[in-house]
Amino acid sequence: MNIRIENGLPIVSVEIKRGEKAVLLTDVLLDTGCATTIFDTDALAQIGIELDGTVKNFV
Repeated sequence: MNIRIENGLPIVSVEIKRGEKAVLLTDVLLDTGCATTIFDTDALAQIGIELDGTVKNFV
């Protein structure tokens, strides 16, 4: 993983795959102290990952 520093923040690129489809998310903040992960829902919809209106917590 290549970590670059922009404006004092650690930034990475992440490829997310679902089946044969993939999307590359650039400029993702690497936050090791965060309890959750948030991605651009429009970008994930391109590979068929969409919100269903319910909130789910994974621990």
